[in-house]
Amino acid sequence: PISIFSRSGSVPSMSREDSERAVPAPRAKQLRGEELEEKVLGVVLGEVCRVGYEGLAIEQVAARAGVNKVTLYRRWPTKPELVQAAIRRAVDRTPDEPDTGVLREDLITHFGQLRRAAREPSLRAIFRLLFDTREDEPLSALIHALREEKDAQAMQLYARGIARGELPPDVDPRFLHGVLFGAVLNFELLQPPGTSELDLAALVDLVLAGVPRPPPKAPKRR
Repeated sequence: PISIFSRSGSVPSMSREDSERAVPAPRAKQLRGEELEEKVLGVVLGEVCRVGYEGLAIEQVAARAGVNKVTLYRRWPTKPELVQAAIRRAVDRTPDEPDTGVLREDLITHFGQLRRAAREPSLRAIFRLLFDTREDEPLSALIHALREEKDAQAMQLYARGIARGELPPDVDPRFLHGVLFGAVLNFELLQPPGTSELDLAALVDLVLAGVPRPPPKAPKRR
């Protein structure tokens, strides 16, 4: 038999190269629970922004998130369920509606938040879905429901403005909101690079200036 000992009887020392090969490489941290959801759902929105819903592939999401695709299918069995979870998570983290006591300031704050959202890659994907999703796609109902939900929250700003006498009672708040919403998204998503940045306060002032002022309240007779 071949002896593992040298002629002197001692065990031969391992070279530095052999020693390094003998030490197992540290395993990458396995994501679980909240960390896993945070990583995966963030990747999903990034991929939607990059390739759109149709081009989204579960295998690509798993690769970019550094997880096994079986893990994804175990939590989110279908692509629509995965994207819906990502959208709902992002929307639930948007700021609450402002209530400064003045309609003009509320609108400037509200649409400032919208502008920042349009610049954030994860939320930018939601705007892409809002424009690109067809009525017959599984995500259509969710996207439109979320839009209705956010619009209903925004209507509170105008309702308070009417109650304070800043707007006439017969004003159409959805029309005002649609004009401001469309203008902000136009500047943030559709204008070519180098376009001057939108003056949000000037936009709000322009739209409010076009609304007839409510008649002054008659003084109470004594």
